[in-house]
Amino acid sequence: MKNKILIIAVILIVLAAGIGIGIYFSKNNEITGAEQEIVKSGEESQPNQNNILATADFSLNKPAGWREVPAPTGVSAMVVNADEEIIDEAVKKINFKSYLSIGYDTFNGRSEEEYVKYIKDSLVQAVPGIIFTDEKSNVIGDKNFYFIESEVNQKGADFKVLIVLIKGKNNDVWTISFNTTKNYWPNYKDLFYQTAQSFKLK
Repeated sequence: MKNKILIIAVILIVLAAGIGIGIYFSKNNEITGAEQEIVKSGEESQPNQNNILATADFSLNKPAGWREVPAPTGVSAMVVNADEEIIDEAVKKINFKSYLSIGYDTFNGRSEEEYVKYIKDSLVQAVPGIIFTDEKSNVIGDKNFYFIESEVNQKGADFKVLIVLIKGKNNDVWTISFNTTKNYWPNYKDLFYQTAQSFKLK
């Protein structure tokens, strides 16, 4: 139980039955040694990637200094600001670091508007107390982007979450979830929006 992954806050995990919320707790306030080695080896093996996260399906410009880590089941990719300095004591206790995750789903017969409502309803059920603070849509390139800002309290710590829904090529939809502490949100907001807008499908 001591060496669990440290991630905590809201993360969208696409499951066969729909969308769920994975909340990860650390029992020891440390990334495990194995995870540190994976992060280091990944960083060293891609010295010329210029902060681009690339898979067979998509590419994304990672925030400078953020590192890709093994993603939980149901998540396509996860990137963590592993060197982030946390000052808030409540956040320190749970060893949270700001991160982004990318997931995949299909509309399953829903319209884009119905899918947005489905996501919000799912979040409300899974994370009691979540508050949606802003929503907007935008067409970037040839893709529809829908942005949802929200706030949530976990373990006495306040978090800010930006969820970005991106319509894919057919009946699919990609979700980027940016998670940080509320006090760091002003520093990261523009960066998160810029990162989301760099998302490209192959």
